[in-house]
Amino acid sequence: MWRRLLVFGCAGSASLALASGVPAKTPQLVVSGATEIGASAATVIRVKEEKTDAAPFRTSIYLPSGYVANLGQSAGTQVGTVTMSVQQLALSPDAIDVAGTMLTDTPSKYAGNLCAPGKHAAVWLLHVIVQGATFDVPAYVDPTTGNEAAFSSAKVVLCLSNPYEQAAPGTRAPFGVKFVDTRMTLSAGVFTNPTVAGSFVWRAVITPWTANGAAEDAARTIEAQSIVNIPSSLSLKATVQTIRHTKHGRETVTNSLLLSGKLLEDLKGVAGARITFYANGKTAGSAPTAASGAFSRTKGLAKRMTLKAIATLPTRETGCVHPLPATAAPAGCVAATIAGYKLSSNIITATPKRR
Repeated sequence: MWRRLLVFGCAGSASLALASGVPAKTPQLVVSGATEIGASAATVIRVKEEKTDAAPFRTSIYLPSGYVANLGQSAGTQVGTVTMSVQQLALSPDAIDVAGTMLTDTPSKYAGNLCAPGKHAAVWLLHVIVQGATFDVPAYVDPTTGNEAAFSSAKVVLCLSNPYEQAAPGTRAPFGVKFVDTRMTLSAGVFTNPTVAGSFVWRAVITPWTANGAAEDAARTIEAQSIVNIPSSLSLKATVQTIRHTKHGRETVTNSLLLSGKLLEDLKGVAGARITFYANGKTAGSAPTAASGAFSRTKGLAKRMTLKAIATLPTRETGCVHPLPATAAPAGCVAATIAGYKLSSNIITATPKRR
């Protein structure tokens, strides 16, 4: 049963070393957003595939338990933007990049669709133009129920037309458009973070079309995960170190500065990250984080300085957490990521001692 296997709303996380670059496994789900408990900011949901992957028929994206989806906007409201990499299989295997908006529509207009039938809490239209043709891809948004509610608070379902020439007559996507890489950026206020710290598992369940065929390929349905660790924080403190010298009866003072702090995700240290320091707006060296997330660097202090630190984290590959059962994703969980981001510390001021 899904409920028995997926009672965990979040995943335990240990101190994670950073991987080098974005993992090659696809499809991938990469999610980033607000870094604080209970906060709301722009949320980026990216579903990435390769041109050689089978075209998606249906993609269901599950918000972890604890997240709140704020729905109910009136029809025609822009709730975000979208960028896509698309192929036009009827014309070329090459991919092009397109961009557009995400607009709310009236849910009752879509109750009879066959891919995600029934009444929906909200419908968002991914509105893009490809080679002069307009595409409105509906995303059906609903609170979860039943077994799905054991691990998710809400889901977003995308249904995509068949791009292959073997599609049933009259149903092929115009120009054979196949969506390869979809990046949805939801506006602040649409999703709100959980009110407790944790390591939260976003999931995408993707059912492809049969490659060069006319039907959905349910047996090849896969799961991809994105782990979001809340909160993320970067602290910085500065300790002035003073050495006094006496020569020929004259005392001089030399000042240095010990910069230190910690990089934490879900209140746990992140190892191997690179911390860049800035003094009076200019770069002032860098330092790696240790297993505990701690870092330090010493620099000279000849004048008053305003200082901050920035952590730059790449997208990391990690292991799947409590994968869905085969009844939901027969082909298993193929990839899990932690999205990359930049994080700024608090700003501090250090003044050298003269005596």
